[in-house]
Amino acid sequence: MSNVDEIIALVLKEPKQDGGDFSGFDLKGVSLNGASFVFATLVDVVMEEGELREIDFSQASLNNSSFKKAKIKNVNFSNSTLENSTFEEATLVDCNFTNANLTGCDFSQAKLENCNFQGSNLGHTNFYSTMVDKCNFTFSRLLYAFLKQATFTKCRLGGINARGSDMSFTKMTEVDLKGSVLKYADLNSCTFTDVNLTNSNLTGADLKDAQCPGTQGEEVNLEGSDLTYANFEGANFKNAFLLEANLHGTNFTQANLSDAYLVDANIKKAITKDANLENTILA
Repeated sequence: MSNVDEIIALVLKEPKQDGGDFSGFDLKGVSLNGASFVFATLVDVVMEEGELREIDFSQASLNNSSFKKAKIKNVNFSNSTLENSTFEEATLVDCNFTNANLTGCDFSQAKLENCNFQGSNLGHTNFYSTMVDKCNFTFSRLLYAFLKQATFTKCRLGGINARGSDMSFTKMTEVDLKGSVLKYADLNSCTFTDVNLTNSNLTGADLKDAQCPGTQGEEVNLEGSDLTYANFEGANFKNAFLLEANLHGTNFTQANLSDAYLVDANIKKAITKDANLENTILA
């Protein structure tokens, strides 16, 4: 049974529904603008195909809710709890998710623009084939997240912890990943353009067939990582740590490997034409 008429009547009478309990409400297709649900409980709520504008869900409980195919703009989810909620195929613009708990959420095939996820918990979250544009994820947790085939453009991901995440076949353009933790992440066949990996930790990461020319990776940790046939032409790996890395067929043409540490690395068929190998430690 739909609760759309009920919620609209409540909001028209009093836009501030802070602290209310709307658990289990069926709000499919609802259109809301300017309402406030601070500290409200909206567990298991359905807002699929809805249109939400300038709504305040800060510090609300929204676990297991569905925003599938919804159009969401300028909505505040900061400090809210959204565990196992779905935003599949939704469009989110100018939304605030700072410090939100988004564990296990589904953003697959969604479109995110200018959204702020700073400090949020996105562990085990699904971003499969998601389009992410000008979003801020700095210092967020993306442990074991699924980001396969996602596209990130002009995003900030500095300081994220994405240990064990699946970023295979992702495309990143003008993305800041400085100081990020990508230990044991799957970056197989990813495409990086103007990406900054300075001071990042990619211990044991899979970068087979990655296309990352011109990457900034000064002092990056690639210990035990697999760069088989990856393209890092013109990349900056000054002071990089590549202990026991697999560099079989890796393209380092014109790359800066000065002061890099490649002890026990597999450099068979690695291409170092015109690369800077000043003070590079190979054995």
